[in-house]
Amino acid sequence: MSALPLPAIVLCAMVLAAPVAAPVPAAPAEAADVVLSAPVPAREEPRPVLPDVPLLPHKPRAIVVQVPDGDTLRLTDRRIIRLACLDTPDLAFSRPTTFTHQELREENFRADDTVVKEEAKEARQARQKPVNQYFALEARDALRRLAAKKHVLLRAATSRKDPQGRLIADVLVEDGTSGGTSLAAFLVEHGFAYVVHDPMFSRAYHEALYALQLKAIQARRGFWGVILELDAARLPWVGNTETRLFYSGNDVRSQQIKPRLRMYFGTLLDAFSSGYAPANSRDFWPAAQNQKG
Repeated sequence: MSALPLPAIVLCAMVLAAPVAAPVPAAPAEAADVVLSAPVPAREEPRPVLPDVPLLPHKPRAIVVQVPDGDTLRLTDRRIIRLACLDTPDLAFSRPTTFTHQELREENFRADDTVVKEEAKEARQARQKPVNQYFALEARDALRRLAAKKHVLLRAATSRKDPQGRLIADVLVEDGTSGGTSLAAFLVEHGFAYVVHDPMFSRAYHEALYALQLKAIQARRGFWGVILELDAARLPWVGNTETRLFYSGNDVRSQQIKPRLRMYFGTLLDAFSSGYAPANSRDFWPAAQNQKG
């Protein structure tokens, strides 16, 4: 093979010695080309809806003219409504809710006039020192915001009155939403009221309220954050399985419940979580610091 001429050798050497060009980096993408994930909207809590209840047989529609306390409505037609299946803290001027029609039935208690004397004594003491219970004003104000001057729908299978003469009914505010807004569901869900068993309302209705109450207890909403931290909350309580009311161990009525109907609770939390309500909340409920309302 013949040797390459000198000019060709020089040209090859120059080519091999030339620096190799570095790769040109790609231009950064424009900001408009960057795809960002869309923000996730906050999930709304579904509005609680209670099971259907028959409309009140007589005049089921009305307008609320006044809200004197957390579980009472005065209507323009002069009827007074007591919200069914719940109780709220008492205001100073309000008569404490009594459950005499449930708890003094012969099949649940032995006849003894000690009960009557004890209740009379408690009533005298309440009249001597009228005070607002803790969260009574908050419960009333919440109900006022929701129901005052509103059109409402009254639901109950029969027309019944409580010992204070109030008509007992479930109440829906006709606010344009599907089915209306349940006052009972709102008050229980936000810790303004606790559930009280009423045998005239269905099991499904009670279970829906108990579920809302349990959520309020777990989140310590409303009054639950204070009530369940009281010294009294760690005391034992005695319940009646038929009326689903519970009593202080020192209450004479707890000793008169027939043994087959007794239920024992180690704490207030146990009693409320089991779906029982206090026969007399004044046994443990504290007074409000602010007595002006």
